[in-house]
Amino acid sequence: MSLEATLYGLLGSLVSGRCYPDTIPDSPVFPLIVYQQVGGQAVEFMEQAMADQDNARVQLWTWAKTRAEANSIAHQARTAIIGSAMQAKTLAAPVSVYDEDMKLYGARQDFSIWHAP
Repeated sequence: MSLEATLYGLLGSLVSGRCYPDTIPDSPVFPLIVYQQVGGQAVEFMEQAMADQDNARVQLWTWAKTRAEANSIAHQARTAIIGSAMQAKTLAAPVSVYDEDMKLYGARQDFSIWHAP
């Protein structure tokens, strides 16, 4: 299963299926989660062979109409990712954001996740 499918499976139920890769869709319904791979560790062996696992730095954004709801969903998302069968590590505590244009509260978290290519 792809990393994206695994993340959707873990997180989609937290926001009634409103879990999207890369960007918020047109005409969104909130709360929702957006995730994006923003790098990761590149691993190659001295024999110039590729590793059997890839590493992804995944940035996860939770958007909601209240700070409490954004924080609650962010905590649930972290619990789901860290408690899953994936090799995942939280890289930093959530960063709180507020989007003035959308009038929404957000929480951004970064994870290091090892997965099959």
